[in-house]
Amino acid sequence: MSTEVIQVPTMAEMMAQNKKPEVLFWVGCAGSFDDRAKKITKAFAKILNKAGVSFAVLGTEESCTGDPAKRAGNEFLFMMQATGNIQVLNAYEVTDIVTTCPHCFNTLKNEYPDLGGKYNVVHHTQFIKKLLAYGR
Repeated sequence: MSTEVIQVPTMAEMMAQNKKPEVLFWVGCAGSFDDRAKKITKAFAKILNKAGVSFAVLGTEESCTGDPAKRAGNEFLFMMQATGNIQVLNAYEVTDIVTTCPHCFNTLKNEYPDLGGKYNVVHHTQFIKKLLAYGR
């Protein structure tokens, strides 16, 4: 049984080294906790490393985007989660986000701008297509 080590730096680690990654990989709740989705997270991290993409995750600083709360009608909880995430993202001066989760993608791209979270958000399938187009 081999245990392959996948390099996944956090934004805090990158900033401590005075580095800014090309993209922030937003893992999302499913990608962090669901066994099937974890496989997608690991595979995408491997692709990013293989393609030489400088990326980082928020790690423990990442919270739920608030999408489930919003869909359930709990606007207050959504606002708390979203504004907390936006504060963290803006503190790191994040501009580009890639995510494997369609729910996170939608929320980050379409809900966060009205709250001060203006980012270039791309789904991982679009990002991989771009990497292939550039021969990476």
